Amino acid sequence: MKTQLQSVLDRWGCRNPVLLAGDAGLRQYFRVDHPHLGSALVVLYPPADPGGTEDSYFEYRALQAYLDPVVRVATIIQFDDELRAMLVEDLGPATLETRLIAHPEEERRWAREVGGLLATWLGLLTEGAPPRAFFMLRRFDHAKFQFEWEFCKKNFFADFLGKDAPMWLDRMMEDVHNGLESRTHSLSHRDFHVRNLMVHGDRLVTLDFQDARKGAATYDLASILFDGYWDWSEEARAILVHSVEEELGWSETLLWEELNLSAIQRNLKTLGTFGNQVVHRGKPHFAPAIPRTIRHLLGHFQRIHHGEGVLAAEHWLRLAEKRLLKTAGDID
Repeated sequence: MKTQLQSVLDRWGCRNPVLLAGDAGLRQYFRVDHPHLGSALVVLYPPADPGGTEDSYFEYRALQAYLDPVVRVATIIQFDDELRAMLVEDLGPATLETRLIAHPEEERRWAREVGGLLATWLGLLTEGAPPRAFFMLRRFDHAKFQFEWEFCKKNFFADFLGKDAPMWLDRMMEDVHNGLESRTHSLSHRDFHVRNLMVHGDRLVTLDFQDARKGAATYDLASILFDGYWDWSEEARAILVHSVEEELGWSETLLWEELNLSAIQRNLKTLGTFGNQVVHRGKPHFAPAIPRTIRHLLGHFQRIHHGEGVLAAEHWLRLAEKRLLKTAGDID
């Protein structure tokens, strides 16, 4: 990407690129000096997959245009389709994660802001979406769920833990997938967590939404309620759950019936992602998310009174902690 970056810098008159940590995708982010704005972000996308049906570069731009009148998203200043690059507004370094770490006393205030965003995705953004828009035509179907489960089995169980996923969990995930597939009616962000929300002034700005698709109404709630990067207090969790309950008009019982399914599927999906980032892509900053996510999974099994799942999750947590200690020792 060096040639791609230099071409972009020359074309837009930017200097002094600093590589940022970025996300779990293949995009690269650079903070640059801009001749008029002071600073901005250059986002470089990898080449499009010639055999693929989705292109996150164009999908980001299309979704940004749809979301922008309704929720706060980063402004695209310039773009270059040939170089597959964007110049994007620099929102600063404060993700919701870093804000909560620095100011834990603000947690309930930000939980209310997040709850409002969840309600907006479930309400206005779902109801107002053109039915033939690409993000409304793609959905969490059985094939998508199975792909994510196979990814988890390989990258988390086999490659990170060094063991096979248990057969009972295979059977459980078949039931979970069947239960969720019939519930895919709402537009979901699909990667809604505290590192994809920026704090800019007194508002939240939503990032990394190009994978949006139709899913269960509780998918984004499960994603942030059982976040791999942050443990919400019980008070904050209640705010998040109530925001979705109120928007949907569901009872608590009905909400948790679906939320349990979404939470198990989402957390196993993210364990596959985190395992891949640590084992195959050499990104240790994802490591702390693994024990936290297993603890979330343990809580799900406890909540549904699945004894075998509770014992297994406790075992996976011990194995993961040993693996991460060994990895840290190898790095030292």
